[in-house]
Amino acid sequence: MPFTDAQWIFIIIFTVNFSLIIDRAHKTYNPYDTYNAWKGNSHSFNRLLLSWSLLYILPLLNFAIFYIILSIHNISIQPSLIGALKIVLIGLLSFFDFGYYRIFEAILYLSPNTFYTEKEQDEILVKDKGEFKAHFIPGILYVIGTAIIFLIIILY
Repeated sequence: MPFTDAQWIFIIIFTVNFSLIIDRAHKTYNPYDTYNAWKGNSHSFNRLLLSWSLLYILPLLNFAIFYIILSIHNISIQPSLIGALKIVLIGLLSFFDFGYYRIFEAILYLSPNTFYTEKEQDEILVKDKGEFKAHFIPGILYVIGTAIIFLIIILY
């Protein structure tokens, strides 16, 4: 089954955003410390589980749902102003991944002792960026906002 134009646009933009989010999380929060998690370090293990859940599983599940529904609905993209708007809206659909990243950050800052040792907290977590609500609320809004955008694309 060939991809529709809407699916191609969504796949390409999601792939770029997903890669950037994974890279940023890796550089900033060291979530994939499998070596220390395997050795039994509970902080690394908790961080690894959280990152798998919020940075891999939920975004890929969200991607799959959007992708499948985009394949069911034949969304035509014509060379017009409405077609250009659809391209922009389809591109914005991948922002849900950034929402999951912000929720990931919020949880790290909500309970830093669960995910980092005291030394790691001083090295990795930036104290002035650590307010839970400042990360969680925008994260939820990104996820909800993309669902609303998705409904607009499907319905119009």
